[in-house]
Amino acid sequence: MNKLRYDDWAFTIILKIAATAAFLWSGFFWSGVTIINFYSFNTSESYRATGFLVASILILISLILMYLRMYIVQFPFCVIGSIIYLIQAGQLIDKIESYTVRYIFEVVILIASLILFALHMARVISKSLDEKGRFNTSPAESIIGDGITVSYHKTEKPGKEKKSRKKGKKTEKSSEYSAEAENNIDEKPSGD
Repeated sequence: MNKLRYDDWAFTIILKIAATAAFLWSGFFWSGVTIINFYSFNTSESYRATGFLVASILILISLILMYLRMYIVQFPFCVIGSIIYLIQAGQLIDKIESYTVRYIFEVVILIASLILFALHMARVISKSLDEKGRFNTSPAESIIGDGITVSYHKTEKPGKEKKSRKKGKKTEKSSEYSAEAENNIDEKPSGD
C-alpha cells in the first residue's frame, strides 16, 4: 500500500485545493441543484439526474483518494466520473448557454487529477530506475553470493619458519613426510 503513496509538497497541495474548490462549486452545489430539479420537477429527464449523481459520486471518491495520496488509483475514478459528468453537462449547456459557468469547473478536477497521476508515475519510474542502477552497479559478491560473505584464510607452506611469540625463537614447522620419503615416492615399498 505504501508503494502507491508519496509525500505531498506545495504544488500537489495547491492542486488538491483547486480540485476541492471546483468540486464544491460544480460537483456538489450545481450538480446537487440539478439532481434535485430533475428528480422533483422534471421526472421525464431523470436519467440526467442519475448521470450527475453517479458522476459526482465517482469524482468524490477520486477526490478522497487524492487526499489519501493514492494518485494512481484515483485517476480512473476521476476520468470515468468526468466523462459522465461532462456528457450530462454538455446536453444542458447546449440548451442554456449560461449553464457553462455552473459545470465547466469540473475540468479543473480532471486536470488536477491528470497532473497528480503524471507526477506520481514519474516518481515511480525514477525510483525504479534508481533501484535498477544500484543493482547494476553493486559489487559482484553481493549479487552472486546473495549476501553470503566468503572469507579466505592465509595458509602457510610447509618448511617455512614461524616465529614464536613468547620466546622470540624460530621454530620449524613439522611436515608430515620427511624429505627422504618425498624423494622416494615412486619407489615400491619394500616388503614381502
